[in-house]
Amino acid sequence: MPLNPGGLDRSAARTLVDAALGRLVVGGGGDPEPVELAPDEAVDLLASYGVPVWPSEVVLDVDAAVAAAERVGWPVALTAMNPALRHRVDLGGVRLDLPNPTALREAMAAVRVQHPEAGPWRVQRMAPTGASCVLRSTEDPRFGPVVSFGLAGDAVDLLGDISYGVAPLSDADVAEMVRSVRTAPRLFGYRGLPELDVPALEDVLARLAVMADDLPDLRSVELHPVVVGPHGAGAAVLAAYVQVAPAGRVDTARRSLPG
Repeated sequence: MPLNPGGLDRSAARTLVDAALGRLVVGGGGDPEPVELAPDEAVDLLASYGVPVWPSEVVLDVDAAVAAAERVGWPVALTAMNPALRHRVDLGGVRLDLPNPTALREAMAAVRVQHPEAGPWRVQRMAPTGASCVLRSTEDPRFGPVVSFGLAGDAVDLLGDISYGVAPLSDADVAEMVRSVRTAPRLFGYRGLPELDVPALEDVLARLAVMADDLPDLRSVELHPVVVGPHGAGAAVLAAYVQVAPAGRVDTARRSLPG
């Protein structure tokens, strides 16, 4: 069946995207550079499609980080927002499960020793334990919104274990995308691991696909990581990165699902 999630506010999403498009600057070649939404704008955009983003704050220094942690709640994760370090646990750019101000100050100091330009920083309450996934959409002028799914880490970064779909998608397409990656058994109780909340993950993927199809000016959307907890615990979207630019979609009719 065609995807038809409830709780969408398409008007609010369109207004937000149009406002971002108003900030475009045309480059020397005549093509405008994409505009990246501010973190709060990305949160509002996802919320308009029924996808809550886990609360976080972006700060510039350690005192502000401690104050943010007091607001979001301990324990927290600390993430360096420098693009070279973002998501790079192996480079020390992500520090998890920090229980108090002392641990947070020590973690930030340790990152700065190795990476002096690591900031700004995202402070976020720790999400439940689960499998981290990456959900993306990219607007292609020929095919339209290309949606992808994979489990975060080496499976995506080194092995290219990613599934793809071109919106509009059906519920069967979404289920197939989740199950077709080679690492999918990790979601379904592989070797004694708990079965995870795959329906919640599929709901996020479905809403991303519908949003990308509705809004051609979304040049790219990345939800990374999306942590899928045990069955019934939901899927926590921890960060969203969105770029907008005028679309050149040419094949809307060809991509439409049959009625």
